[in-house]
Amino acid sequence: MSGATVVLGLGNVAQADDGLGIHAVRELPARYHLPPEVEVIEGGTAGLLLVPVLSDAGRAVIVDAIDLGAIPGTLHRLEGRAWSTAFLRRFTPHDAGLSDLLGATALAGALPAELLLLGVQPERIGWGCEPTSTVAAAIPVLVDALAGELREWGLRVERRVELCA
Repeated sequence: MSGATVVLGLGNVAQADDGLGIHAVRELPARYHLPPEVEVIEGGTAGLLLVPVLSDAGRAVIVDAIDLGAIPGTLHRLEGRAWSTAFLRRFTPHDAGLSDLLGATALAGALPAELLLLGVQPERIGWGCEPTSTVAAAIPVLVDALAGELREWGLRVERRVELCA
């Protein structure tokens, strides 16, 4: 989908809080109607295999666990190309893959015109198929923030109506 807005979820769902990017991108279309020009992709831990995904995107939001040493569950937002130099430090449990992905896409001259990283401070990275309760509680906040960012880009993102609670 060339020129689309891509929402790319990263992480390993078998590593507790590391899977929050995948959980968030699964929840986004369940909670919001998205326009056809928004492509939601579960990138998992595919690393460099995702270069074509970013290369074809006009805009991209990468959703991932971001370890900045903050209180677990804290929402983090990094934007623009300048933040890619911050990956000289470890932000995510698998940031070498994210750093490589961004670096390879940049070397190809194919980074999206607008690039944003949204995530949550993890509490625990380790074996486990569910995020910790702290991070699980932050995922809806992350999804709402993600929808808000897409709206800021001028996209029509509407909350789904819940008929039964």
